[in-house]
Amino acid sequence: MKLTVLGNNGPYPGPGGACSGYLVEKGNTKILLDCGNGVISRLQRIIGLEALDGIIVTHLHSDHMSDLLVLRYALDIMLSKGMLDAPMKLYAPGNPAEVLKSLQYKNVFDINLISEDTTASLGELEFCFKPMVHPVPTYAVRVSGGDKSIVYSADTSYNSRLVEFGSGCDLFLCECALMEKDRGDNPVHLTAFECGEIAVAASAKRFLVTHLWPGYDSGEVLSEVKARYPDAELSVEMNAYNV
Repeated sequence: MKLTVLGNNGPYPGPGGACSGYLVEKGNTKILLDCGNGVISRLQRIIGLEALDGIIVTHLHSDHMSDLLVLRYALDIMLSKGMLDAPMKLYAPGNPAEVLKSLQYKNVFDINLISEDTTASLGELEFCFKPMVHPVPTYAVRVSGGDKSIVYSADTSYNSRLVEFGSGCDLFLCECALMEKDRGDNPVHLTAFECGEIAVAASAKRFLVTHLWPGYDSGEVLSEVKARYPDAELSVEMNAYNV
């Protein structure tokens, strides 16, 4: 498998950056995981939109799905010109319902709702899901291709389900939106220290942090993560990681 980081900022992009979006590939299978602002432009530097086999959106916050609102226009044109022979498969939570409804434009998406029991087989890749702790329904995603696996935390506060779900994965891609100094009493995101703890507890073989606030010094973030997981890496936009 190969994971390409299209965007890793949140909840808004820094100068020249993009929000959450990741291209996962195995063989001829190409799946987009999250589709925040700036992602569609970045994606087309690697593949044409018609090459996508499907899209999975972990939750319906704008920094994870807003580019779907412009992608729907592209898909409408491509379907009308015969560049696509079917609506694009889209897996997403059912709520907030009004956000999901905004994506139902001229039936350009074949929308499949995610639950904890959902499994998806898309080409050479298999997907399963685990609910996380966030203000809207949000799912971590485990991607399996042969004997390799990638686990993506999506957005969440600390919870033991993520440790279990990520257990033994080859690549753990984890959100890191906060530093401990900004944790507060009711966090809705992981701190750098917490995500390092989860990666250690899950025995992740490789660990990338993502969903980085542009206002932080990235070196300070990485230092806090490495206090728990010494080999942690900051994800780099437009870098590809082989698994």
